[in-house]
Amino acid sequence: MPIKRGAEGKTLKCKACDREAAEKDFCLVHLKAYENILEKYDVWTKALQISWREYLSQIEQNPLTGEWAIEVASYLINSEETRNVKES
Repeated sequence: MPIKRGAEGKTLKCKACDREAAEKDFCLVHLKAYENILEKYDVWTKALQISWREYLSQIEQNPLTGEWAIEVASYLINSEETRNVKES
């Protein structure tokens, strides 16, 4: 996967950590966690009628959630990007 570069040719950093960003402004490990979070949201909404923000909070609080997914969920909760995801 190519490394993302900004307008000035500098390597962009992951939104969740200081690693080099690959796609969607996340490093490879956080990108995978982000994709998993998006993929599982539909399952959660069908089962629990839960909003995107509530879903992210559940990810953060679940002791069985992996560190990378927690970091992505925390980033999404604290960023304006939360509004870009379709609410249930």
